[in-house]
Amino acid sequence: MHLTTSELGALFLVLFGLFYWLGIFAKLRAVLAFLGAVWIGSGGVIGRLFTDIGLFLQRIGGAVTAWAFGGAILGLGFLVVAIIFLHDMHPKHGASKRTGWVALLAGITLVSAAAVIPALGPVVSAVESIPQSVTTFINSL
Repeated sequence: MHLTTSELGALFLVLFGLFYWLGIFAKLRAVLAFLGAVWIGSGGVIGRLFTDIGLFLQRIGGAVTAWAFGGAILGLGFLVVAIIFLHDMHPKHGASKRTGWVALLAGITLVSAAAVIPALGPVVSAVESIPQSVTTFINSL
């Protein structure tokens, strides 16, 4: 079996959908949704749709904060969903049905919108480098 990074991301998104439909593995499906969204990137129709959603959220967040505070915070969408995602994944809180969708949105905004925040550059590159190790492991089976 030889999977590329984008194929592994697509597989993770399919597994997220299956586990969501079955109502099982709430935290696992959140991780699968996050990694699937990041690893698909901008490839294919789904990837381009994800990129459009992330850029739309970036523009909305920037426009709202520019209107309210006089300065645009371009990575606001990522920061909001990242905080909700980390809250839901904390051991004291149980993951719910929303956690997977929040994780998917966090992955989408991380790839498209959070790259404008210089401090998150290493996070984006670290998350995008993980699939090389995973695909090497899976392809060795």
